Amino acid sequence: IAMRQAKKEARGGYRLVSMTDSRAAEDRLVLGSALRESLSRGMLQLHYQPQIEARTGEIYGVEALARWNHPTLGNIFPSRFIAVAEETGQIEAIGSWSLEEACRQLTQWDRDGVRIPVVSVNLSAGHFNNRGLASFIGEVLQKYGLSPDRLTVEITESVMMDESEETMKVLSSVRQIGVGLSMDDFGTGFSSLSRLTRLPLTEIKIDRSFIMNLESDSNAQAVTTAVIGIGNRLGMTVVTEGVETEAQYDLLESLNCDVLQGYLFARPMSAVELGGWMHQPRQLMSAMINQHDQRIV
Repeated sequence: IAMRQAKKEARGGYRLVSMTDSRAAEDRLVLGSALRESLSRGMLQLHYQPQIEARTGEIYGVEALARWNHPTLGNIFPSRFIAVAEETGQIEAIGSWSLEEACRQLTQWDRDGVRIPVVSVNLSAGHFNNRGLASFIGEVLQKYGLSPDRLTVEITESVMMDESEETMKVLSSVRQIGVGLSMDDFGTGFSSLSRLTRLPLTEIKIDRSFIMNLESDSNAQAVTTAVIGIGNRLGMTVVTEGVETEAQYDLLESLNCDVLQGYLFARPMSAVELGGWMHQPRQLMSAMINQHDQRIV
């Protein structure tokens, strides 16, 4: 650890590693090994959070989110195991598994009479350095008999900022087969507006950090209004994450945001739970209020 830190931060100098650093490394090692075993044994699960059309209250789609409950380590927060997966080189394996499992589940929902129009899956930056990504996605869709427009791939900001020709070719090839491309957590880092015009995106997701104080923060309102307007003019679907209050809902609808996602509607849930949620009669406002009262913060 000291060697890696010195090479990265202090060439020609030195770094000392404390017992705390050592314990953290051991923790990552244990977690990484357990994650590798869980992946090979199919112990990860996908939960799904509904996305709602703002104007109609109808289901627009769901976002697939990886969850890990280890038999001895317990429930591991996604932020923790995703970070370990990135450090240990397992993040691409999780993305590939998530994509295939989401497509399999979409087919199962179709058989069960649960109509989910689209499923969104997060892929890491490493996937977009792989020329075979579009072929892999196409094979998965064909395997489960799904049309490409029922899948959206969410890309990170690091993919968006990658100017390499190789990445652009991979993005274009994925879009050419008819799969949607969504820019996740737009505006949280160094996103460039000029890049939006050059990428084959179909969707922008506004990060929840802009929505937390949307009713009272004029700056957050200004940024959110601008992003929604840009997305609308570029012909992209605009999705807002982290919607938790009726006031946020009303404001976003008035700003012509297309799709809303958050605890106001539903928390992420298992495939079985989502099937039950879909079969329940849903009147937009009463359903929201009920879900809002029971949400977990």
